[in-house]
Amino acid sequence: MKNVLKLFSLAILWGCAVQVKTYQNPKTDFTNYSSWCWMQGCEVVYQGPEYYNDQRAIDEISNAIAWNMNDKGYLQGDDKSDLVVNFYVIMKKDSMEVSSAYSTNFEDEWLAMLYPEYEQFLKGSLVIDVIDRRSSELVWTSNAIKYLEVNPAFDKESIWNGVGKAMKKFPEKVE
Repeated sequence: MKNVLKLFSLAILWGCAVQVKTYQNPKTDFTNYSSWCWMQGCEVVYQGPEYYNDQRAIDEISNAIAWNMNDKGYLQGDDKSDLVVNFYVIMKKDSMEVSSAYSTNFEDEWLAMLYPEYEQFLKGSLVIDVIDRRSSELVWTSNAIKYLEVNPAFDKESIWNGVGKAMKKFPEKVE
């Protein structure tokens, strides 16, 4: 029973859907834009914790963003593009007490109070910023948050799903 409740607590934490918050500058007229480029010299530059600097993950995130931008009708261009896009990863280590969730008698409760059991996890965020090249103003941003295991395995499908959810509300190009 103890392990079942512990696993249930972790499943709730890690099984959470990606939580997305977006902001779009209400003054921005997206019909003025048709092309985009990466922020730093039209090259993808990883920004995030060094321990998460996995080239496969960076390539998948950037490919998923590029695909979504193209799918929305924006062409990837050069350093004269209308928009510049940047992303960065934030990982924060955290923990959750799980011992008190499964105490069944006084002796277990006493031990749990003396020696609480914790599970470690990461709160991961993917932030995508879209900036008007001419004005240097942020016109759209998305922050996708998900809870992960401390040493997450590379998962291409999760990356593409997360980026897709993060960019869901990005405006489509209107002709």
